[in-house]
Amino acid sequence: MKAFLNLLFVLSGFVLLGQPNFGEATIGKLQNSTLRVSGETNVTGFSCVFDPTYFEPQKKIAYCDQGDLILLRNATLKLNLDGFNCGGKAINKDFRAMLEAEDYPEIILNFKQFNRVERGYEALVNIALAGQQHTYTIPVEIVQGDLKHLKGILKLTLSDYDLELPKKLFGLLKLKEVIAIEFDIAGNLNTAF
Repeated sequence: MKAFLNLLFVLSGFVLLGQPNFGEATIGKLQNSTLRVSGETNVTGFSCVFDPTYFEPQKKIAYCDQGDLILLRNATLKLNLDGFNCGGKAINKDFRAMLEAEDYPEIILNFKQFNRVERGYEALVNIALAGQQHTYTIPVEIVQGDLKHLKGILKLTLSDYDLELPKKLFGLLKLKEVIAIEFDIAGNLNTAF
């Protein structure tokens, strides 16, 4: 029994030592951010701009800097589909219908980690859209200044989310399958480690 307790004590020490040490950060002034979803049809393009007043005023996240890898927890942006303006009532309605807003009223961007790479950073981002989730690795730019900026463009294939692409004018106007989410997440960053 004593040997078992000693083994348990040693193993619990390894488990505790192996846990990353997370610090906390608060990101404020997120209303300075911009986000746009854009795509193309066989005739023209469209752009739906997210109203930044729908962002939370501040967000608490946890992070662990491990050299070339920064792990994140709670680094989630919830984008209420009511916050998107595509330029008119009809296209707003089509956008919401395509993304199944009645059942899934938010797009959720969950940043999991940043990797330092030769040309900057790559972000591992989980996207929840219309009841499905997929994870992407995308290049991002981090810009320092009065406000910190995280900029990037994420291209999604709509069929990955089993979305029905809207067709207009008896099928003559068709949405192409790839859309882009272009973001510039801006805010002030206060860290406590």
